[in-house]
Amino acid sequence: MSRPEADLLLVSLGTTLGWRVADRRFLEQVKGAGALAAAVAVRVGWAGRLRRVYPVNDLVEMTAARRALDAALRVRRPRAVVFSSSTAAMLAPALDVPYAVRLDCPARLNRPGRRNAVLHVLERRTLQRARLTLPWSEAGREALPPGAAPAVLVPPTVEPSGPRANDREPLAVAYVPDPKAKGLDVVVAGWAAAGVAADGARLRIYGLEPAWGRAHLERSGVPEPPGIEWPGMVPAAEFRAALREARVLAAGARWEDFGQAPLEALADGALVATVPSGGAFEALRLARDLDASLVATTLEPIGLGRAIRAAFELPEAKVRDYRSRAAELLRPFRAEAVQETLAREVLPTLVR
Repeated sequence: MSRPEADLLLVSLGTTLGWRVADRRFLEQVKGAGALAAAVAVRVGWAGRLRRVYPVNDLVEMTAARRALDAALRVRRPRAVVFSSSTAAMLAPALDVPYAVRLDCPARLNRPGRRNAVLHVLERRTLQRARLTLPWSEAGREALPPGAAPAVLVPPTVEPSGPRANDREPLAVAYVPDPKAKGLDVVVAGWAAAGVAADGARLRIYGLEPAWGRAHLERSGVPEPPGIEWPGMVPAAEFRAALREARVLAAGARWEDFGQAPLEALADGALVATVPSGGAFEALRLARDLDASLVATTLEPIGLGRAIRAAFELPEAKVRDYRSRAAELLRPFRAEAVQETLAREVLPTLVR
């Protein structure tokens, strides 16, 4: 038999920018660990118009993932398959090679309730049959259903984006690609409650166009306070440059399946002031370890406001210590650490 075209085939659902970036980085790390890897992209097609509510969204996506995998297996003979998300694996055909499932947050956590019961059954079966599960975070690992395959933590890589500024601007940054899910109203009302704009501080909101953001605030009954800037959608490099200049990242999401932006903020030396978002929010655990005064106790704006003010008032010696300890806590997210985990714990189990 000829050598397979790839040791590992990644089924990339890629429904969000975060997933697409994470999948690309995962492939890079697999190749760096010495395996041949290829990806098959899932095309939802016309059925995408049916995506209006869960669990219909998941059904559309899992059907598209099966179709894409069927097509790929007609022309490829991988030694193993990795599914990006449990959704991508739920309707997969029976495979004659081992498979693993990468996931930021299991459906039993982010798709609760009786109407999603079928998803929970499919996910449990899928994860039990897998050779490995590859959760992104400790919180994701803890939420795996009983009987799931052995878990190896393989997070998306998080690297510093460049030299940090020594003298930070009186600037807070927020990343809000979805104003409802990411709590734009909480962030803006929290900013107003912090009262730091009177001292010249600014809040720069990235990820959405200003008109969309302002319309959401109006619907939410939150007036726009002084000190807000709306750069809108910008290249990733520009956002990371802002993190290197900013004092703090303000996060008000009601739910986070992982939380890439707060981890990037920590990597670039910004403090993280956040609400205790639900979900497998990995940066929340780190933020509490670094300084609990910067983590609100509820999802209310007043608590985030206190955390933002505390970040601006934190003495410089404590800021330097915070940044130093953050760098240590992020070591498992560095590319070399992820690559080592793949080479030592994942590839020998999947690709034999």
